[in-house]
Amino acid sequence: MKESLTVLDSLLVTVIGMAIVFMGLVILIFLIKALVKLTEGKKRQPAAAPAPVLKAPPVPEPEYEDVTDDTALVAAITAALCVVMEGEKGGFTVRRVRRIANASPWQRAGREEQIYSRL
Repeated sequence: MKESLTVLDSLLVTVIGMAIVFMGLVILIFLIKALVKLTEGKKRQPAAAPAPVLKAPPVPEPEYEDVTDDTALVAAITAALCVVMEGEKGGFTVRRVRRIANASPWQRAGREEQIYSRL
């Protein structure tokens, strides 16, 4: 003889299951709160005198180059690149790359990370 579950039976099983889960969660909450209260007494000790605050030496402002209006130079370089890219070869070739200034190790590491992430 087959017994079929009705919708009410399914809902009853769902509600009982949810009630058991929530009761377990409530018990866990009370256990955690009890552990916190038990361990709080051991952690609280008289605070030591605060460490003296040291002032940092003043940081000199970095020297900046005087930037002039180079719009004419930018326009000339842009025009030259456009002429080269429209030439017979259809592009240009980089012959040499020369670093202008030495970079800090952090700058080099960041630059290398960017380059290697695109390979």
